[in-house]
Amino acid sequence: MFVNKEYLNFINKSKKHTLDIVGISVVDTLGSTYAKNGNMLLINSSFEYVGVLGSPWLQEKMFHLAQKALATKETILFENIPKEKNSGHGVSKYLIQAFFYTDNYGALGSAMENYGKTLVRSTINDTFEIVNSKYSTKLEDNKFYQTIQTPYSLLIFGSGDHVSSLISMANFMGWRTTVIDLKIIEHTVIEADEVIHLEELKDILSIDLSSYNASVILSHSSKTDDKYLESLVKSNVEYIGILGNKRNMKKKIKQFSLEEDKRVFTPVGLDIGGIYHQSIALSICSQIEARKNGKI
Repeated sequence: MFVNKEYLNFINKSKKHTLDIVGISVVDTLGSTYAKNGNMLLINSSFEYVGVLGSPWLQEKMFHLAQKALATKETILFENIPKEKNSGHGVSKYLIQAFFYTDNYGALGSAMENYGKTLVRSTINDTFEIVNSKYSTKLEDNKFYQTIQTPYSLLIFGSGDHVSSLISMANFMGWRTTVIDLKIIEHTVIEADEVIHLEELKDILSIDLSSYNASVILSHSSKTDDKYLESLVKSNVEYIGILGNKRNMKKKIKQFSLEEDKRVFTPVGLDIGGIYHQSIALSICSQIEARKNGKI
């Protein structure tokens, strides 16, 4: 539900300014649609927003419905049916609900305190419940189910100018970014959400890495690469990318017996033919996104 950190940032910013929020969620689709089940658009009472659900007409329609939800406090279920049957566009249903600052944002606020559980909202009124079991995103019996996820998290080993582009690209994707290394070059990591400065290389082995989804080793040092990789192999991180030439990477795979480990991608990134740091960052993030979505 909050896999993109922009939504949490938006909620916290709105809360700081005591603004109400309207949440608009895609709850069901039929055919080809721009937004899929679970996609969100959040609009606050100053009519700032985060998220995109489709065409300019649809966005404008959602703003009108948001105004109505704020004024009436009603739960609205809106179905968008293309006027032209041969347009190639499918049908989408949207759940529009107002969450008020004075109520600690109701279901939205409760979701922010219950990561890993499932938010179940009525599509008829503003009732909801938090259940411990995880469900796939679905609309069933006038109830909309959403697993409450934390933002997707990327751990980057190494700092320097070559890391800055990766941080920027990951931030653009809405991922939470953490940089960790022995020597931190401060001006290259100012856009990271968190920076961890290791006192000694061995300290990495005592750090809990379970909160991270993906990792990339960009330290440019064989000794530190090996220690970082050792810590990652023992973790449950689902993507491990390592920068390096093919010959050296083959040796590293053999050294750590990683031939059957499907989490390891080396040399890191998709081959998109780019040579500049921006292209390398794009290739890495593209590969991570593909892995995240089960495409590789």
